[in-house]
Amino acid sequence: MTFANRIQTVSITDGEIAIFWLGQAGFVIKDSVGHTVTIDPYLTDCCERVFGFKRLSPKLITPSEMKTDVLFSTHDHLDHFDVDALPIIMANKATRFVGAKPSAVEYRKLGLDESRLIEIDEGETVDLGWVRFTGMYADHGDLAPKAIGVLVRIGGVTIYYTGDTAYRPDKMGVAIAANPDIIILPINGAYGNLNSKEAAKLVRDTKAKMAIPCHYWTFAVHGGDPQTFEDAMKRIAPDSRAEIMAQGEMITYCRG
Repeated sequence: MTFANRIQTVSITDGEIAIFWLGQAGFVIKDSVGHTVTIDPYLTDCCERVFGFKRLSPKLITPSEMKTDVLFSTHDHLDHFDVDALPIIMANKATRFVGAKPSAVEYRKLGLDESRLIEIDEGETVDLGWVRFTGMYADHGDLAPKAIGVLVRIGGVTIYYTGDTAYRPDKMGVAIAANPDIIILPINGAYGNLNSKEAAKLVRDTKAKMAIPCHYWTFAVHGGDPQTFEDAMKRIAPDSRAEIMAQGEMITYCRG
């Protein structure tokens, strides 16, 4: 069974959600009804084509295999907004695109269907019935000043996907107060992102039950060490569980 088939066919118990890691900062979230949200997938080699960043991780799923109800983009960097994959994914007319304003600009440049485009900014909410997105503050510096994080409410579970960001608890009060069940956050400590210690501090601040690190092992230049993060979690956020995922792995989370 291919990875794509597994995502499409896996059966999830009522009250659970499934999370798949695509590598880098890309995740698929599936509810028990079968709806899927895909966040910041990097599926091609466009970063090498444009910037010379060689991919070190395997490509687990092709853009044509990616069938998703919603594709969400936190900002327009190519490892979060895959310009080579997006037109192929959006060829599926059942897919809607929800993205930060810079991502929406790039979406339009690709000439894609604007009737399936929904823009979202910090503080704004997009409610599609089965899933609700609320834009959160993110500090990705001058590299992406309009980047956002997002609170995703799906299947009765709240996930805080921080996006690419520095540690700014003074500006992250809304996300911290949301007390998410799960937090997904970068740990590479480069290009303005959280390092392992800062990531563990943000987990502690949010009191998330589960923390999933990402944004490592795709490009040599990006750095990141999940063992260092797990060690920091034991010291700084011992009441939360660090879930170190393998690329292509699925985990389930049952709402409390």
